[in-house]
Amino acid sequence: MSGQYPFPFLARRRIFSSPESAMSLVEVSIAVALLGLVAAGALASLMALNKNAVSTRVMTGAREVVQRNIEAAVGAPFNSSTQPSILGITSATGVNWDDAGGSSPVPIYTSRDASNTITGTLKRIVVAQANPVNADLRRITFHLDYSMYGRNLNYEMTTIRATDR
Repeated sequence: MSGQYPFPFLARRRIFSSPESAMSLVEVSIAVALLGLVAAGALASLMALNKNAVSTRVMTGAREVVQRNIEAAVGAPFNSSTQPSILGITSATGVNWDDAGGSSPVPIYTSRDASNTITGTLKRIVVAQANPVNADLRRITFHLDYSMYGRNLNYEMTTIRATDR
């Protein structure tokens, strides 16, 4: 047992026995930089996902506004003596419309903290639809224009309505 301590557990050991076993400042810096790049990429991805989620919520809100008005037009009583304003004939370019019958901007989306509201202009277009039996058919279109993230967007639905029997 020459050259060895008789009691190895009492021997003084060096923590770093050679320069290769320690981490250098350059290695630590590279590791921190890589971790920062991964974190920045993850944050950018989360921000893009949030922007897409907001866009989808706004588009859903626009669809709900248009669909609600289409359903109101389809469900309104309509005969020779009763003609609701929602079914009144308009020009081919339409008239501004909201649920209350006015022309103010229609709210589409409001953020949870109410700090951001997106509104749009809803147009109602009602034209007489030609048909072989000369029935009172009307083509009803609701067209909603709104703006988000600097882009002009729109949503539109059309239906045909006949008089009630």
